[in-house]
Formats: sequence, C-alpha cells, structure tokens
Amino acid sequence: MFRIGAVVLVTVLLVSVMFPAAGTSPQVNAPSGGGADTPNAQQAEAEANGTDTDGDGLSDSLERSVYGTDPTDPDTDGDGYPDGMEVRCEQAIPDADPLRTDIYVEVDSTQSTTLSDSVQASIVETFDNAPVSNPDGSTGIDMHLVTDDTNLSANGTVYSKPRAGLGNDIYDFRANHSEHRSDGYYYVLLTEDVAYNGDDYFVGAGRPEIAAMERFDSTRITASLFMHEFGHAMGLDAHQDGIDEERYSRTEYDSVMNYNGLYRQLTYSNGTDSVGRNEWQFVAENRTQPDIQCAANGTCSSRCTQA
Repeated sequence: MFRIGAVVLVTVLLVSVMFPAAGTSPQVNAPSGGGADTPNAQQAEAEANGTDTDGDGLSDSLERSVYGTDPTDPDTDGDGYPDGMEVRCEQAIPDADPLRTDIYVEVDSTQSTTLSDSVQASIVETFDNAPVSNPDGSTGIDMHLVTDDTNLSANGTVYSKPRAGLGNDIYDFRANHSEHRSDGYYYVLLTEDVAYNGDDYFVGAGRPEIAAMERFDSTRITASLFMHEFGHAMGLDAHQDGIDEERYSRTEYDSVMNYNGLYRQLTYSNGTDSVGRNEWQFVAENRTQPDIQCAANGTCSSRCTQA
C-alpha cells in the first residue's frame, strides 16, 4: 500500500539533505578529444539539487541513471518508504532496497532469549519466496527482523487490548520499549503468557501493527505462529472468510491464517485455492503499515547520508 502521509513526512526531511551525485559527468569545457575531468563540487551539488519531480529526496537524474527508480513515483516499490529514504538512511532502515519490498519488524522479549536463528531464517525465507513481483524484476519480500530487548519485565499475562497498569498489554511494551516505532517498524513481543480478548487460552495475539506470542521448542511451530500473528498485524483479520476458522481444509484455503494450516505451514494464500483470496498480494500492496514518524522529531535526518 502506498502511504501518502508517511511519504510526505519523510520527504520534508530528505529534501533538506544534500545528496552527492554518483559517478562522473563531463565538464562543458573539456578539451577536445581528451576525455572528461571529474566534476567539481559545484557541479556535484547542482546534480544532487536538480529537479525532483516526485519529491522523494532524489533528483530525477539520479533516479534514472543511478538507482533505476521512477522519478515520478516517490515510492517506486510501494513498500511505504520513499526512495530517498531507502537509499540514504542506512542507519534507520539498514539494507533497504528502493526496487524491492522491504518490511521491518522489531522483536522484543520478556524472556532471556529471542527468536532462534532457525526460526528467523524460516520467516525470512518464507517472505523471500513470496509470489509477488518487484520493480527490479525479482520476486519476494525482504523481511528485516531486528531482535532488540530481552528480559523485559511483564506484569504476568500480556493482554492484546489496553489494560490498566504498566507491563500488562502489548501497547505498554511498544510505547515504553520500541526503539524503531518512528521508523515505520512493526512490533512483536515474545512473552510467556498471552491473552487474546482477555482469554489466556490463546498463545498469540495480533493487532494492527503489533503482535504478542509465546515461543516453543519447535522451529516450525514458533515460525508458523509468528507468521499467523504477524498476518493479523498486517491486516489479515478474522472477519475475512476462513481466517481463524477450521471450516475449510488446507486444500480449500491454503494459508497459515487457516487454523487447519497453523503449525503445519508458514505461507499465506496466493489466491489459487477455493477461497480465492491472494493474501500475498494484499501483504505487498495493501497491508496495514506503521507511520514513519521520524521526520517529525529529526531522528531520520541524523541517520541519513548527507553530502
């Protein structure tokens, strides 16, 4: 989904950042037959500050000749991050690619450990194999899991809805411990006991942009539960046909959002089953996305490359 609000905020930031031109360009008065000198500082600055039709922080010339992005679209890959932010703000969104869909998730834990390497690898691989197309001709989604705090203090069960007191619900943890919320990251909390709608029978809960879940010894079970709850965080909700239900077999509804698929697989549906909902396309184009707020407080600017 293309988020106008997020792009506008970051554009305000990026247009104030002077971007250096890449490569070399010939001087106007270069000697005949003698090649071209390296552009001087004034020429490089003029290139960086050239026409920026889409206001994404990159000049039209750089978009065409260096990055291969669309100078008329501020977010070429439609992942919510403006092109200029993806190529210049490595400290905020490391390894971002303006030509491939990027999703960033901060993972905190109330336990001493976080997601195992094998669980993370399974999740990243599943997104990498997603049947969605990118502007660079590749397929898949780049999932960035940023494992952060551990041993956070929980007041017993962590609830999926706001609850009086500190350390009682997922919103408390995001508000008090998320270090990347303003950068447009989703937030996932690993904890020992989760309650969905007040019922601690459940082992995971997902709300727009956030999720809480328990961990298990099995890589497959933990990764599958993550994919299910993270699906809710992206907007795959129980009011949609088949989600959080058992009335469809896996053949009829081939998705981890189907209770008959949960713990047995990791992927979302591609629209070829009986239910016919292309959940991967929804993830790539229409998912619920956290706002990018770092432009407002200046933290994006301090973590972006400047000329």
